Amino acid sequence: MKTFIAMTFILFSQLALAKDFADYHIQKGKLHSGGKARVEVLENSPEKFIVKLNYEIYKKILVPIPDDQLKGESLFELPSEFRNEQGYMELETKDTLELPNATLKFVKRVKWNQLTDAYQLLILPKNGRSKIEVIYHPSIPAAGWAKMVITFISSIPIFNGYQIIIDINEN
Repeated sequence: MKTFIAMTFILFSQLALAKDFADYHIQKGKLHSGGKARVEVLENSPEKFIVKLNYEIYKKILVPIPDDQLKGESLFELPSEFRNEQGYMELETKDTLELPNATLKFVKRVKWNQLTDAYQLLILPKNGRSKIEVIYHPSIPAAGWAKMVITFISSIPIFNGYQIIIDINEN
């Protein structure tokens, strides 16, 4: 009985310490000098899979963007199947999935760094202000996103097509 209690305690301790977030860096761009981001799983239940992206972008000198617009958060509410590889495999066979706030499109299988069979998909938010390319691999913590490329869609020429590239910290 003592062994069972000890094993149960160890198992629950490991589950409590499970990493439900991943830290990222934002690559330098024409208008920004880098930044940081964190992806955190807010809800992982049979009904919902909600992921929050917190970000802070460091702008270059003389870029006319207010500082308060360079940090914030975005929420992604995905079907529960996307909490693991199952959702990505299903998307690969369906090609497209319509959600209330976005359209998900499977692009192709890719190799990312040393990881083979990663999934590249496109998230097209219904607000029409951006498109987000995601590289998913099940070995990556939290949501499994190794890389995100956000492309802005704007009526302002300098911002239209501007990209923010977010890579996972590999340490």
